[in-house]
Amino acid sequence: MRIAVLADIHGNVLALDAVLDDLRQRGGADLVVNLGDCVSGPLWPRETFARLEALALPTVRGNHDRRVARDTADEAMWPSDRYAQERLTSAQREALLALPLTLEIAPGVVAFHARPDHDEKYLTDTI
Repeated sequence: MRIAVLADIHGNVLALDAVLDDLRQRGGADLVVNLGDCVSGPLWPRETFARLEALALPTVRGNHDRRVARDTADEAMWPSDRYAQERLTSAQREALLALPLTLEIAPGVVAFHARPDHDEKYLTDTI
């Protein structure tokens, strides 16, 4: 099985389209999965959300998806998260928050953003 993994799109719909086009040119994949951080960024959060929604990919929630969906837009919020939050509808923010932390995308293959038990903590102790 050929699995294509997308992650950390951060609202860059143009880059997403380029990656999807490249994937098509390479013959596609049996499964395409999205590991989150979909819209947070100073680019095109609403357009990126719409493109991903139309693709209906198996998707897990990233830490920025959670922040955009749930956190208060104040001075503590990252500017890119605030930008995305202000441009998404409440339904879109609810959809981001409803994304699962993990997904079993194939037998014995678990998808997650950072760590299976947390969307922000890394698998390793040091980076």
